[in-house]
Amino acid sequence: MYWLKKVSLFFIVICSFASCSEKKKAPVFIEPSLLDTIFNSAYEGVIPCPNCPGIETTIRIYNDSTVSRTVYFQESNRPLETKIGTWKLKDSVFITRFDREKLFYKIKNSDLILRVGSDLKEVKGALSKDYELRKALPFRPEQIEGDYVSGDSLIYHKITIRHIQNEKFHTGFFYVNALDSLNCEVKRKALLDKDHQLTVPLDKEKGILKITFTKKEAHVSFKNISVDSVDFQCKDTLKMPSVEGIYKKMEL
Repeated sequence: MYWLKKVSLFFIVICSFASCSEKKKAPVFIEPSLLDTIFNSAYEGVIPCPNCPGIETTIRIYNDSTVSRTVYFQESNRPLETKIGTWKLKDSVFITRFDREKLFYKIKNSDLILRVGSDLKEVKGALSKDYELRKALPFRPEQIEGDYVSGDSLIYHKITIRHIQNEKFHTGFFYVNALDSLNCEVKRKALLDKDHQLTVPLDKEKGILKITFTKKEAHVSFKNISVDSVDFQCKDTLKMPSVEGIYKKMEL
């Protein structure tokens, strides 16, 4: 009889723990109005990097279950990289997939998302702020206006960006080779897209030049066109060397 009471007490205790566990795992409901503000915004931060100053990260989560993630390894020669993935919402965590990579982002509020591990737990302590992604401030044209340079004092490329009106910008591409006394300039109009990148239409069918911006750089690349076929004419029949690459923003 005493043995039976002990067994009964054991099961009561186990059930109590199970009940507590179930309460802790109650689903988290995210208001649709909060999700709407997230879907219309970009979240930015600098994630720790083992062999560079930091990884500039921007994520954009869309209401069609897709997500874009742009990363740039600061002070490296690695090009800016943007990947498109998918997401599922588990409680307050977006579980995202990019090819074979699985990443987790936790909603704190409309202005803050946290990068968390596969255990979905937040990073605590002094390092916690290193895993914050904050809502980007409203875009202003002057954020990307200015001069950007790639190269050295003798041979370099320079890009000038000036706002005209609305989504329209003026871009100037310059190539200077002091050793050959060569000074080349090409001017083009550019349009601002929804991700605040500049798109320069090229003469070739469907070809574009895209300028993407990080904190202190402009990243230039060609889309839907071979680099060799891009014809930026200098003088006579001379062709400007490829403008693709990373440009540092010049301080005022």
